[in-house]
Amino acid sequence: MALRTAGSVLVVFLWSVTVVLGQYGWSVTYTTQSICTLKGSTVEMSCSYTYPSGHKVTTTFWFTKKYAVENYVNLRNDPDYKGRVMYHSDKMNGHTLTITDLRESDSATYMFRFITDQTRGKYFGSPGVTLSVTDLQVKVTTTWWSTTLTCSTTCTLTGNPTYTWYRNSKIVQEDSSPSYTVQFKTEDSFYCAVKGINSPAVSFEGHSYFHVTYTQQRICTLKGTSVDISCSYTYPSGHTVSETNWYTNGKLEEASQILSPGYGRRVEYLGNMQSDSILRITDLREEDSAEYKFRFRTDQTTWEPTFPGTTLTVTGSQVEVTPKWSSEYKTLSCSTTCTLTDNPIYIWYKNGQHLDESTSPQYKDPVSSNYEDSYSCTVKGHEDLHSPAVCVQGQSCNRVTYTKRRICVLKGSTVDISCTYVGYYYATSSFWFRSDKSTPEDLTTDPGYAGRVEYTGTYRGPFTLRITDLREEDSAEYRFTFKANNIEWGHSFPGTTLSVTGLQVKVTPAAEGQKTLTCITTCTLTDNPTYIWYKNGQQLDEPTSQQHSSNMLVVWDSTVDIYSCAVEGHEALHSPVVCFQVEVTPKHYSKYKTLTCSTTCILTGNPTYTWYKNGQIETVKTSTYSVYPDAVDSYSCAVKGHEDLHSPAVCVQGQSCNRVNYNKMRTCVLKGSTVDISCTVGYYYITSTFWFRSDKSTPEDLTRDPGYAGRVKYTGTYEGPFTLRITDLREEDSAEYRFTFKTDNFDWGHSFPGTTLSVTGLQVKVTPAAEGQKTLTCITTCTLTDNPTYIWYKNGQNVQGRL
Repeated sequence: MALRTAGSVLVVFLWSVTVVLGQYGWSVTYTTQSICTLKGSTVEMSCSYTYPSGHKVTTTFWFTKKYAVENYVNLRNDPDYKGRVMYHSDKMNGHTLTITDLRESDSATYMFRFITDQTRGKYFGSPGVTLSVTDLQVKVTTTWWSTTLTCSTTCTLTGNPTYTWYRNSKIVQEDSSPSYTVQFKTEDSFYCAVKGINSPAVSFEGHSYFHVTYTQQRICTLKGTSVDISCSYTYPSGHTVSETNWYTNGKLEEASQILSPGYGRRVEYLGNMQSDSILRITDLREEDSAEYKFRFRTDQTTWEPTFPGTTLTVTGSQVEVTPKWSSEYKTLSCSTTCTLTDNPIYIWYKNGQHLDESTSPQYKDPVSSNYEDSYSCTVKGHEDLHSPAVCVQGQSCNRVTYTKRRICVLKGSTVDISCTYVGYYYATSSFWFRSDKSTPEDLTTDPGYAGRVEYTGTYRGPFTLRITDLREEDSAEYRFTFKANNIEWGHSFPGTTLSVTGLQVKVTPAAEGQKTLTCITTCTLTDNPTYIWYKNGQQLDEPTSQQHSSNMLVVWDSTVDIYSCAVEGHEALHSPVVCFQVEVTPKHYSKYKTLTCSTTCILTGNPTYTWYKNGQIETVKTSTYSVYPDAVDSYSCAVKGHEDLHSPAVCVQGQSCNRVNYNKMRTCVLKGSTVDISCTVGYYYITSTFWFRSDKSTPEDLTRDPGYAGRVKYTGTYEGPFTLRITDLREEDSAEYRFTFKTDNFDWGHSFPGTTLSVTGLQVKVTPAAEGQKTLTCITTCTLTDNPTYIWYKNGQNVQGRL
């Protein structure tokens, strides 16, 4: 009733029988004529060959069939064997065929063929090697005094194998005999194995038993991707599952690693916990390659299988060039350390330009020996995980190598995206661009990045794009291009994907009287950051749990304590202390909806909540609000007295309702500087938009306000953020700024809170310090946004270090 599970690879080596066939100096000598081996294993078939003098062999391959006279199908090109065939030849005219992950359909006669440079110089050896592929089955023979189990196959396995018998996953016999005699218990299960290849389990008829069935024996996938490792499991009736675990590296109580959900933020458990389980690992690394096993506990026992689990191999991709020596034409293969699961499609690039797609890891045509050309490959759907570009001839061809494929950093911080590039000819120009633009546009000329982009670096050294004051809309793939006298590096070559995220505190129940706080982000932050936790605004210096410096913190439940988090080195970019969110029930379409204004901690003082409908104050009441919404309606909430800390607007029916979400609730900047205040908008069709100050008696378009003449500019489209830019800031510009829009039948409400701007100057405050010393503090009337760096001057000269 169970599927077979994976184990170590069974490889069959045969050197005993010699079969020589040939005439007039042509011959093929096979090592053996027949092989019987197991499904899921690996087999090797070998031969040697001879040919008359004066000939030079140009082509060698194995085949099982031909479609017409002289039209033999090379196994490497046969879709039934895709990714499972390897050839190996030696200088003594020996040739070996290796087939991995054998299937019953691979049962056939295999023959070797070679072709020389002479007319009619073709030969193959007949009758070849007959391969039979079988699986293991347990046959049950019962007498009145005992039961005999036989590990059965459809052919006699080659190589006198040892049969291993398992009872309830524990080894009970290892013998050359395929039979085992036993007395059944109703809850027992039995299965046999040959070098890690298992049969399905059997049990006493009509009774359930302990067993784990892994969905896949082996998985091969790319570094940087995600994988699901799954299993199903059974247990006797009367048991209740109480705990499940995935683990690696041997027995659980020894040097194993338990993969707890949330471990390293890359592991997640899925499944129903009663009969199946899925281990999901994201952002895979080569060191994740291991054998993964599943264990579960019931209210009566602990079940830990000893048989093999699922073997995961994580690989990168490389372009392999053959032949290695100098040749006018080269063959390219997209090489991995294992055969990728799920029959991927390979994408090829020449000089950074998309070239071809194929189900074969080998590029379809031989490539010429142009010294300036480079090639790289990737798997479709994972273009950001491409191989390094390879020079087919020489080492100074055109190529770009990105330092990192993916980067995740905090909103408001600074990021460096780097690459190295080499041109066969001297580069005449270069720039960075976003891949989602219809045509490549130099970021230094993009208004959305004005004042926030800088290039550093030189030819052959790291060339770096620095973006400051990062925004979530900066999330994109960034690519580098350069021009030389006769080439422009192709714009379709994958670059570095940047994800910009904020911090939020997620609260989940833990043990009785406790809660687990998790500092969450929308992507996994790069460089394994250290997290800092704050309690009631004060940094926690002493650990309160074993996970103190991680993104998780276990705390005692409290109605008065408030927590927030930050990342070390970016303390000014901490999470919101209170994160409001509108929860809508029921989730499915319904005419009647209940809205709940939820927070990540319990607010004290029985606050009153303000509710907004389509940006207009609708009611002031408790945290729960019942409505009959239209499809165009959006709702948001805030606590009375803290309206600038409102929740995002939520579409109650559908996803295309009218709403405005501001990128920042507060911003503090210097007098005389420039500020961008942005929002994103959801709507049907807009007829007009403008920004205004909320302290005006009636909303007035800022572009018509004499006090802002020549200092205000609007940018943005329906696809991106709408931005208000104010230049030459003055202290009297301090105010709350709101955005409004009109449609044919709708006017976004003017009472919805916007972004509060504070404009400040700088002052030096002098206070006594130690005897003969003073402390100078550069003060502002508000905390400047974006964690600025301060510069000190003494007598008009820039002071480096202490005064």
